[in-house]
Amino acid sequence: MQPLPKLMRTRLIALAIIFTVLFVLVVARAFTLQIMDRERLMGKSRQATQKTLTLSSRRGDIFDCHLEKLATSVSSDTISVHGAFMKSPGEVFLYLSQVLDMDYESLAQTLEGARRYAVVKRDISDEESEAVRGLGLEDISIEKGYRRVYPNGTLAAHLLGFVGIDDAGLEGLEMALNDYLLAPEVKIRVTRDKNGRIAMTSADQAREAPKGASVILTLDRRIQFIAEKALAKAVTETNAKRGMAIAVRPRTGEIVASAIYPTFDPSNFAQTDIESRRNIILTDPFEPGSTFKVFTIAAALEEGVVTPESTFFCENGFYKVDGDTVIRDTQAYGDLTVSRIVQVSSNIGACKVGERLGAKKLHNYLTRFAFGEKSNLAYPSGESSGRLRPVKDWHVVDLSNISFGQGISVTALQLVMAVAALGNDGVLMQPMLVARVIDPEGNIVENRTPQIVRQVVSPLTARQVSAMMRMANMRGGTGTRADIPQYPVAGKTGTSQKWNTAAGVYSHDKFVASYVGFAPYENPELCLLVVLDEPWPRYYGGIVAAPVFKEIMEEALPLLDVPPMDRESPPQWPTLDKASLGAPGVLADYSSSNFVRTLIPKGDKGAQGPIPTLEGGPISPVEEPYSTSPRAPEYEPGVMPQVIGLSMRQALGVLAPQGLNLEFKGSGIAFAQEPAAGTKLPAGSYVRIYFRGSDLES
Repeated sequence: MQPLPKLMRTRLIALAIIFTVLFVLVVARAFTLQIMDRERLMGKSRQATQKTLTLSSRRGDIFDCHLEKLATSVSSDTISVHGAFMKSPGEVFLYLSQVLDMDYESLAQTLEGARRYAVVKRDISDEESEAVRGLGLEDISIEKGYRRVYPNGTLAAHLLGFVGIDDAGLEGLEMALNDYLLAPEVKIRVTRDKNGRIAMTSADQAREAPKGASVILTLDRRIQFIAEKALAKAVTETNAKRGMAIAVRPRTGEIVASAIYPTFDPSNFAQTDIESRRNIILTDPFEPGSTFKVFTIAAALEEGVVTPESTFFCENGFYKVDGDTVIRDTQAYGDLTVSRIVQVSSNIGACKVGERLGAKKLHNYLTRFAFGEKSNLAYPSGESSGRLRPVKDWHVVDLSNISFGQGISVTALQLVMAVAALGNDGVLMQPMLVARVIDPEGNIVENRTPQIVRQVVSPLTARQVSAMMRMANMRGGTGTRADIPQYPVAGKTGTSQKWNTAAGVYSHDKFVASYVGFAPYENPELCLLVVLDEPWPRYYGGIVAAPVFKEIMEEALPLLDVPPMDRESPPQWPTLDKASLGAPGVLADYSSSNFVRTLIPKGDKGAQGPIPTLEGGPISPVEEPYSTSPRAPEYEPGVMPQVIGLSMRQALGVLAPQGLNLEFKGSGIAFAQEPAAGTKLPAGSYVRIYFRGSDLES
């Protein structure tokens, strides 16, 4: 065998060296990929074939005090397609348009313009979702989700608020409680095919979506509906710009209704402007007008500068203050007692009481009633503090105006809580809307109980003012249209002129009409404020707002199991012993934040529990010492009853059915009366009763 030529041998050696080097490089590269970079490359592979997916979460529910749902979340899927890999797009578009009831042309235009992925339809029903699955199209994805619904439509919309497309709360309780209602994120790993489509396993699909905590409110859905219905009717009939009504329990501060009209649909909030969605009960202060007189009178009584029988000359309806500022009454009144000032709502009378009290003392009591500051309502947010200027900035005319409710602005929440304090023997409660927050397992996350703010005035003063408010609803008073025969009402009307900022004067054709009061007078279960903004042509609170109060209260109190008053058995009011907390000159010292004051005879059912609880019962009332007073004999209508020996409240309760008006002297127990018992009197006659001692000692 002849040896290979030298040139060929050289070439073979060179080729062998090249292959050897290449082999070494391949082996080295394989070693690097298989051994050195194994974890890194496997990670890249997982990234290409797997994806971290956040499960759709379900917001917690919002309940009323009877565990009726006010807001909840329901299943709502989203249909999407992977357009780049669609084999028969025409057929897919046709099927989808038929199943989802969509326009074929617009659907095709949307999907053909999508290079890779496009959402076909959100918030589809369970029926639509099943129909799409039945098509068996591999290029279609069905993503599980939830949408927020409000079973009662527009009910309590301003209070509840609404959520956005990302399921986050945007306004109202939905926003304020978002951290509770929104569930924590849960992430899972899913596999993607070569086209990037997600392929969830049956285990993944069966996994339950996380749910947020649920909230129980003090709101009563039944009373909320009654309030909204009556308010809508009143705003329409009086041509008012808007209206609001808020009802609370005086003894606990629980908000049971909060109505605003016009309202909106929280499920379609985008169709309503921002102005219409604002919760004006919390955000929009207004001048309270004559409803404010009760606080001026309460302060003066508490300071001892007047008594219920103190008399003021009301200048025959025309009174000049600070030179040229004129204060007028609707009628030309002469001498009026303090009780009659409240009953007939005399501006001049309230002004003169305020002058005797003085600016510093009046300002002090108004701050004690919590005007000029936020009420510390935990939820929702956005509350205004109103406007109460520092007393150093007051002028003579400011003292006069504020005494009868002008020159100061308050929110509806502030006003109703302050009046509720008068019905609660002078004890101001913190408003309460959220009672409990409960996690999905039923554990209590937050448990709120009634909170006492302070005792503003003594029980004696509160009861005296309440008696005057009761007189305002009797014949000769301004609030007769609010009175309910079976549930005697104590309340006050209000009519205030709106300030014209542009002209710098009060308007002559724009008014705020209001009525605020509580019932039953002897043992208040509800305190209710009704406000109508710019009613026309009738605008007096006693004419347009008082009937709304009556309509709401007449329907609401029976729902709370409040028994109607029976003429055959006048209610017996509990009283306090001289040494008891809350007796005249002895203010209560409440060391327990859970203390709930009640003044009910033993054996009486008293107030209803605030809400159903998971622990199995409502808050127990705390009883205080009590005694009973003699009961008045019954007389025919138009005949003067015997009231000697009765307290002021009992005397009012006996005289009201007779169609008689009361002027009283002193306070405490009746020891004399004019005329004598059994005297026949025409309806509307005035009678005079003389009291002495304390009505808390009766």
